[in-house]
Amino acid sequence: MLTTLKNINALPVRTWRRLGVNGETLDIEFPEPRVFPAPKPALPEGITRAHESVLVCAEFKSALGEELSAYTRVHANAGVRLRALKGRPPTEPITASYTLTAEHPALVDNNVIFAEAHSEITVVLIYGGGAGERGFHSGLTRVIAENCAVVRVVQLQCFDAGTRHFSDFSAVIANGARVELTRIELGAGETYAGCHMKLEGDKSEARTDTFYFGDGTQTLDFNYVARHLGRATKSEMNAAGALFGSCGKTYRGTIDFVAGAGESKGAESENTLLFSENSRNRSAPVILCGEENVEGSHAASVGRIDEGKLYYLRSRGLTETDAKRLMVGALLESAMKNVPESERERLRAVLGERIG
Repeated sequence: MLTTLKNINALPVRTWRRLGVNGETLDIEFPEPRVFPAPKPALPEGITRAHESVLVCAEFKSALGEELSAYTRVHANAGVRLRALKGRPPTEPITASYTLTAEHPALVDNNVIFAEAHSEITVVLIYGGGAGERGFHSGLTRVIAENCAVVRVVQLQCFDAGTRHFSDFSAVIANGARVELTRIELGAGETYAGCHMKLEGDKSEARTDTFYFGDGTQTLDFNYVARHLGRATKSEMNAAGALFGSCGKTYRGTIDFVAGAGESKGAESENTLLFSENSRNRSAPVILCGEENVEGSHAASVGRIDEGKLYYLRSRGLTETDAKRLMVGALLESAMKNVPESERERLRAVLGERIG
């Protein structure tokens, strides 16, 4: 089914069209996904399976696009539905791993995470493999964090270059709760990722850490929104990555202070290293302010590789490739706070191979 998707990763408030950051329009061939062979993760004590009905009372907003979100809900062939029970202590991370193959080239996963009051849960979603130009992934993760709950979601993406990859994340965060999202984007020919954090309760918190790597003719397109509704809320958005070849990357980060969100704080930062004159970078940090008593800050650092640093590393016996691995690897390390130790070495190896 060929469909034209409009306003993919649209900014909450439009800006000058010539900047090219308002949103994307894509012609996409939606596959008819078959049953996907994904093992169900074992659930530790204090975690049960949830039904999608737990989301009925929450109002979610898609940063990636409502049309794509609806497609994922209707055609899902995989996903986890988890409920962390009230007052239970932290458990080991719950991991779900998906691998595209020629036999199963389309993955559509619909994930639901419901954390009851004073609970804590960590979920790791791992994506890899590929099916040439037929590879397709559309993922939707929705989170409800009740009072004083803690939810950590880690998404690790290493698809082959022929895969088209869409990832949508949205959360509703209650009083004193905290939601953290970690994204490591190391593959796929096209990546479109959205995140909408709704800080609904007083003293709620949200944090995102993103690392991206692009080379060849890759497309990387991100849209992150932190919407502050409660009082004394906090949000932090961090992104870092490296661009090689002729790839293009767009990053949008919006902090939205709604009237009534007094004493709230929001901060966003991005650090991009450009290793090619042919790569293209667009960054759009935005702060929307409907409340006076708030603090918002943003910073974006985009620049060519520091030849002085590169020369210093080479003078210490490193090859140029190893020096680049070291510089880009430092950005990856800064984003891996919530990544399980068992996965870190694999990510380092994938990044090293791609730089090589």
